[in-house]
Amino acid sequence: MAEKRKKWGRKVMPKIMERPKILDELPKPDQWDKIDSSKNVKDEQAIQKKKEEEITRSKAAALIALQKRSVEVLTHVRSRVESLPSDDIVKAMSGGSYIVFDDILGTELCSEMKNEGQTMYLDNKLELDLASGVTSGEYVVPIKGGQEQYTDCPRSVEYVVSLTRHLVGMLNKLVVCESGEDTPTSNTFHLGYKLDETASMSSLRVFDRKARLSSLALLTGKENPDEDDSSVHDMEEKRQFSCVVDPSSGDVDLRRVTVVYFMTPDDWDGECGGGITFRNKDGNEISVEAKNDRLLLFSSENSPRCVEKWIGKNGIEGACSCIVTHLLQQRQ
Repeated sequence: MAEKRKKWGRKVMPKIMERPKILDELPKPDQWDKIDSSKNVKDEQAIQKKKEEEITRSKAAALIALQKRSVEVLTHVRSRVESLPSDDIVKAMSGGSYIVFDDILGTELCSEMKNEGQTMYLDNKLELDLASGVTSGEYVVPIKGGQEQYTDCPRSVEYVVSLTRHLVGMLNKLVVCESGEDTPTSNTFHLGYKLDETASMSSLRVFDRKARLSSLALLTGKENPDEDDSSVHDMEEKRQFSCVVDPSSGDVDLRRVTVVYFMTPDDWDGECGGGITFRNKDGNEISVEAKNDRLLLFSSENSPRCVEKWIGKNGIEGACSCIVTHLLQQRQ
């Protein structure tokens, strides 16, 4: 029996384990408390500092890109505005008429401004325009500038700023004041007042067809209301002709020239609404359709107009909006 145990013991005799070389690189147990941890701390601080520097450089690059784009937009708007025929504009304003220019800012800038409006609407930064009716689907917000709003719609703010400064500066060259101090470059048409180059009144208007249809369904009790139905027409107040400035109100209103910039899908047409109908001195009515990248100017005091409802059409997708800017008479 003893002999068998000896044989069994020889069979299971463990082999000598070879020490892994990596363990030789570790400090000995009696040296563990003597390790200098400051090196690791310094390494971590260096890595953190490098990350912070990278973030700072990234923010600086982004800021430079934003500033560069702002300068590009301001310059582009100025260039496009100054290319407009100032004599024709003044002729229309002094005659109580209107004038239209198409393809004014270009596809890229127009799309940027359109997307800004849509994003602000989706972020609930616009309010339903109750003056247009609870079923209008039209939402508005004043464009006042400031840091917060500039973050929301930088291109739209830059458009208003550049338009106000350079269009007014151009039109003021054709001014004849009552005192006769200024001499117009045009011998035929002129404004009887000077406009303010530093101030204007602007608003952004966005149309949501889905919101319009939802409100109509709620009020009519019909899941799919027909916008041509007489009950819908009876529900919605008929829009009237009027000038922007109401002389009978007795209020001081310095608005003199109204500028509307339309931003719509490319397949938007007259049936989709959103345009403006003018009534001339002979009582004839002429409609100007809402069209993408279209600029419309008319006299705030002397151009009777009716702002048509925004309706839209099934199958037409995309944001629909416009920016309305009122140029103001310079205070005496």
